[in-house]
Amino acid sequence: MARTKLIAKYAALDTPDLGERIHKTITDYIEEYGIERLPYLEVNGRWTGTLSISDGGWRGDFDFLYPVLSMCKVDRKGNVSADMTKIMKRVANWREYLHTPHDDDKYLGVCDNTFEDSNYMEDDANELHSAFYKSEIDAFINSENPDLLEHDRALTEIDNLFRDSSIGADSSLRNFGEGFAVHRIDSAEDYRKIMEAIEADAAAGGGYSWINPDFDMDSIEDLFDDKGKEQDWMQWIEDLRNDRFGELPEDFDGLAEEE
Repeated sequence: MARTKLIAKYAALDTPDLGERIHKTITDYIEEYGIERLPYLEVNGRWTGTLSISDGGWRGDFDFLYPVLSMCKVDRKGNVSADMTKIMKRVANWREYLHTPHDDDKYLGVCDNTFEDSNYMEDDANELHSAFYKSEIDAFINSENPDLLEHDRALTEIDNLFRDSSIGADSSLRNFGEGFAVHRIDSAEDYRKIMEAIEADAAAGGGYSWINPDFDMDSIEDLFDDKGKEQDWMQWIEDLRNDRFGELPEDFDGLAEEE
């Protein structure tokens, strides 16, 4: 059950100054790109020590991965900035997750006996892998008649391109398994297409549906009804900047966590 190899693999990320590095990454992003897209973005820390902010990409199971806004604060004047207290809370949670052995470690490939270095790609390969995946998923979603079986075959072929040739090709189909977060689904229409493709594949005998039979397809719109997260974000910031909420406390934080 030891995790010594996994912990050593993430040593370049799990450094004493990780909190400061995350703070700088968020601060630099805001200075360069602004705050409009922040509700969509996540901070991703890889085993290589690389920190990035994006709306998708190939994610390792033990990567540092949290929404940007969960590590920010908004003052009463609508200024958005990184918050070290919130960052350190996420860092502590991630470290506990990385360092704490679990009964299933041997099945997850993270105990010393099942750990495989070949499962970890360098940054350049990871970026290319993500780009291939995004392209294929975009093509699948934008297809008039998305074929889940063909889509899974394409994803498996992409995976095999990035595997060590000594390991051999993986003939299994993934059915949106590992790495699906490589592409963020933000639209009810895209989500509906995926659900309908899964249902059609199961009905044709090509696989099984993990969709709850009580799930109402018409309720998909409700799942994405938090569009306020995006469309109201800048309006809310604008209201703060124009004092439309009246006099707020000096220590106001619009992103304060609930007690």
